[in-house]
This record gives sequence, structure tokens and C-alpha cells, in this order.
Amino acid sequence: MLGWILLIIGVIGFSYAGWKDIKTTEFEDWLPYSIIIAALAVRGVFSFILSDFTIITSSVLYGLLFLGFGYILYFLKQWGDGDAWLMGALGFLFPDASGFVPFITSFMPFPVLIVFNFFLVALVYIIIYAIALGLRTPKVYRTFIKNVHRMKHAIGYVFIILVIASAAVSLYLSYNFPVPVYRLAGLFTMPFVAVAILLFFQYARAVEGDLFKRKIKANDLRAGDVIVSDKWRGLTEAEVKRLRKKGGEVWIKEGVRFAPVFVITLIVTLFVGSLMAIIIPV
Repeated sequence: MLGWILLIIGVIGFSYAGWKDIKTTEFEDWLPYSIIIAALAVRGVFSFILSDFTIITSSVLYGLLFLGFGYILYFLKQWGDGDAWLMGALGFLFPDASGFVPFITSFMPFPVLIVFNFFLVALVYIIIYAIALGLRTPKVYRTFIKNVHRMKHAIGYVFIILVIASAAVSLYLSYNFPVPVYRLAGLFTMPFVAVAILLFFQYARAVEGDLFKRKIKANDLRAGDVIVSDKWRGLTEAEVKRLRKKGGEVWIKEGVRFAPVFVITLIVTLFVGSLMAIIIPV
């Protein structure tokens, strides 16, 4: 019962944050606070009813740890303070599986599992987001081709080196260990995976340079815009007025609308389990 109530709170709260983030690039400050307060209230009631205060203490402990981790990424300018609070809300809601039995189990403690899943989901989400965004803008494609042309020799060298390395490792394992040849075929996917990653990095650079950073007149600034040199924190009305008075031009940045990752991670972790176990079966 506890787990399902927490799941409903999480799905509603994170889904609303994701919808607002996609629609307006930001969500209200009260939203993650509300999720945290609701999580603590529900866990507090169940702690009292079941006389098991680890239900609430574990929530506080891991919630604060998740929030601290989120703020580390915020101070490193990787995401906004709203995302940091959503990460904290994830920890307050589910410091443990709360009665859910994921389809794929993991040797990792649940808080570590949910963080691992979060970054794997985020990686896939960012790739799809960047590709979809870039396809809508022909300029990104032209910049991408220029970047690849500039890096073509380096990419070629990486591919050749990894092909040679894969062949050498395959020969070594087949001669020195009883490893069937068919199990070594996967080694030869490494050069192609590496090239795909390098190409995506060049594509991501094109998206970032052409879409995520732009110069605008100070008079066109609005509350919520983020200055390139600043942390992921939107400008306040007072800051916008001050910059408009100074005049000139400023560089602003936009980022991936990241909030949908939280609801996806929550559902995947509770019902599927370890994504790492799918990628690397043990």
C-alpha cells in the first residue's frame, strides 16, 4: 500500500514537472517541495502506524543525499536547481523499493540502482532529444558535416587502432583460453560503437553551438533565461531589468528539457529493475 501511494505521488509530480519543462523550459519551485512534503507525510503516517521509524528516517537520509548530489551537479553547471530538487524528491520518495519487486533484480542497493538507472535513461533520452531537435534545423546538419570533416582523420585512426586491438585481443583469448570463437565476435563491434559515439559527440556539439547557445539583445531578455557564464539558474525579473538598463548583447543558453527523465526512471526501476543487468548480463 505504501509503495503504491508513493508511486502515485511520484508519477503525478514528476509527470507534471516533465510536461511544464517541455512546454515552458521551467517548472514552479513549489512542485519538488510538494513532492518531498507529500513523501515525508505519507512515510511519517506509515512509520507511526507500523511502529517502524526506519520508514521515515531512511527517506530523510537518502533524500538529503540525493539532494546533495543534485546540487553538486548544479554547482558544476550541469543542470538547474529545479532538477537538483527533483533528484532529492526521488530519494525522499523511494530510498528503497517500498514493496515493489522489479522484474530484473540487482546486487546493487536500491538507492545506487535508481541512480544508475537514472543516468542510463538520461543518456538515451539526451541522444533522442538531440537528434530530434537537430533534425528540425538544417543549420545543425551543416555544422555537423563540417565538424566530422575536420575530425575525419582522427576518427579514422581511432577506428583502425580499435580494429587492430580487437583482433589482437581475440587472437590472444582464443590461443590462451578456451574461449569459443563465436563469443569473441562482439569484440569487433567495439570500433563501430566507438565511431558512433565520436560521431554523436560531433552532432551534440553542433546542436549545442547552433541551438543551445545564442546571442540576443539585452532588451529581449526575459525572466528564466540563463546566462552562458552562469550556473543553470534562470534570471529573476530584477536581474533582467538591470541587464536591460546596461544594454548591449548577451549570450544565453538553453539545455535539454530534463525533467521527463525522472518519471521514466521511477517507473522503469520499480517495474523493470536493473538496466545495467540488461546491458551487461551477469
